[in-house]
Amino acid sequence: MTVKELSKLKKGEFFRLKNSEKAPVWVRGEYISSARKYSTYKYEDSNHEKLIRGTTKVFVDFIY
Repeated sequence: MTVKELSKLKKGEFFRLKNSEKAPVWVRGEYISSARKYSTYKYEDSNHEKLIRGTTKVFVDFIY
């Protein structure tokens, strides 16, 4: 897995918050300017939304 900032990902790209195969997979959503954060949601539960800063380091390039 490689590490990137959340703001560098494209909308709809998969990522994990921890470097673990058991960590849940998240999807980057749109930027919410009023909160100055990105909307993200779990791949397996689209109702589980979380707002995350763009500078947060996330893990990408994994096999899902």
